[in-house]
Amino acid sequence: MSVEPDPVGGSPPEFEERNLRVVLEVERGGPCVLDNLADDIISVDVRLDNRSCNLDVRIEQGSGVDGSCTKHVSRELCAHCPGKVFSEYGCLPRYLQVDDGGFIMETYVSDTETVAEIVEDVREICERVSVRSIVSTNRSEFREICSIDISMLTAKQREALGVAQEAGYYDPERDAALDELANELDITPSALSQRLRRAESNVLRQLTCGCLPKSE
Repeated sequence: MSVEPDPVGGSPPEFEERNLRVVLEVERGGPCVLDNLADDIISVDVRLDNRSCNLDVRIEQGSGVDGSCTKHVSRELCAHCPGKVFSEYGCLPRYLQVDDGGFIMETYVSDTETVAEIVEDVREICERVSVRSIVSTNRSEFREICSIDISMLTAKQREALGVAQEAGYYDPERDAALDELANELDITPSALSQRLRRAESNVLRQLTCGCLPKSE
């Protein structure tokens, strides 16, 4: 199969797979230009650069054939805009819902570590942020991963879980010894066991999506 050349010259572009759809709920850290719209917002298209925020906002009013119209505004980029964090990681921010003081935002990433980093950075400039859901777009047998805010885990807990999972520690068909994993992390087996238990407890406390069966 031949590869078409880049129309602007040079090598063909490299496409990165981003198989995780992430939805975040963000409470802003300050005012937004969207606060000036009294009408119900249907959708928001955003283009950000280093200095400005450009918005096409579809609202439920006006003379459009479907009872809506689109308004455009360009303003200086706010210091507390969560969208700029998405852009810093090369992710496109999509605003699924706009409420008083908050957003429901969507983006696509390649791994959960990027999710944690985005959440940590957004948390520095906004009042609150939580992970609503992480959906795998290429695994039909697991359409949705339960709502887990992995930024609530410490860096060491995430590292321990990652090493354990990669080694097959949670796979009953594989024999991953705890002491071998501890050696890889340069800690004692007791310390690793405690770290994993705390991480697992944190994850289980967050399972609010109803995916766990209820006892009868």
